[in-house]
Amino acid sequence: MFIQDITPEFGCVVEGVDLRDITEDEVTRFQSALTYRGVVVCRDQTMSPEDLVDFARRFGPVEYGVRGEFQLPTNADVYVISNIVENGKPLGNPNDGFAWHTDLSFLEHPTAFTFLYAIETPPEGASTEFASAAVSYDRLDDEEKRRYSRLPVRHSYEMLHATRKNARPLTDDELRAMPDVIHPLVRTHPATGRKALYLGPNTSLPVGMEPEAGAALIQSLMDRTTQPEQVYAHAWRPGDLVVWDNHTMVHRATEYDRERYRRLLHRVTVRGERPC
Repeated sequence: MFIQDITPEFGCVVEGVDLRDITEDEVTRFQSALTYRGVVVCRDQTMSPEDLVDFARRFGPVEYGVRGEFQLPTNADVYVISNIVENGKPLGNPNDGFAWHTDLSFLEHPTAFTFLYAIETPPEGASTEFASAAVSYDRLDDEEKRRYSRLPVRHSYEMLHATRKNARPLTDDELRAMPDVIHPLVRTHPATGRKALYLGPNTSLPVGMEPEAGAALIQSLMDRTTQPEQVYAHAWRPGDLVVWDNHTMVHRATEYDRERYRRLLHRVTVRGERPC
């Protein structure tokens, strides 16, 4: 098992391991790489949905996605991302994830780790971009660190849902099942103690600020975090597994020609602790 850094500040590639037959020592090294580098790329893997779920469970409790219509019919722990339609029915969700975000920040116990496995990928476009909100926090001045560390932020699934194309209104049961939550703008990594901005421009507003000013602050911080020179863009190939740590990373999908190319990925997420 070999580990090579992608950028000086975050990301690494793990080579020389079949994740279906990984040893306990290799799992420990993989977990360490994920914790300290934020994004881990593994090429040339062959993983069934069960293999993917089994591997993710080595990192914590697998959580059920919030949009059940896109779960894999044969394994509800796997969320499907795809533009493919068969027999008039979409295989997965083709639309979410095209804005910078951190996964499921609107949950009381949001996602700790995301596992995304590529089955079919376009030959161009459809990359996933990553940036480090920990690096972004480190670059704040002392006054900003002091001010933002005291700022609570309301995260809302209802707010996110309203940004979706042709979104139907949420039912009362859905709203009760997904209430707004309050998380700190600056969170601390539970394993390392490193601080990072916790950002969700489409899901969050600072408590005690006017909505327009609060949205502008969150967007400004995300813009600073995702300057082009601070971004790693992963160009997918079939057999890629990319795992990222939502304690410190933000990410987004990029567009592709959906009429010409097919895209099919399986995603599994691991539940985290309440941010603090």
